[in-house]
Amino acid sequence: MDKKDTIPTGGTFYPIVKELFENKQKAGILYDDNGVTRANGFIESIFERDGQQWLKLDDQTEIRIDKLYAVNGKFSSDYSEC
Repeated sequence: MDKKDTIPTGGTFYPIVKELFENKQKAGILYDDNGVTRANGFIESIFERDGQQWLKLDDQTEIRIDKLYAVNGKFSSDYSEC
């Protein structure tokens, strides 16, 4: 049986996003944008807007952290697309 690497149920991608930002490492992201959307790039900033945590990629794409399905092969525990 195949197993995918997941964050704990109820967990957040914030620590992973922060580490990638601090270490200036590239991020491969799947997120919800009215369907599964893929983005790649370096995280330019992490910020808060309207009480939500966001990230901004170097191509200026802004993504709410709670809308992430996967970051660099690590998936949300409730993501079942693959």
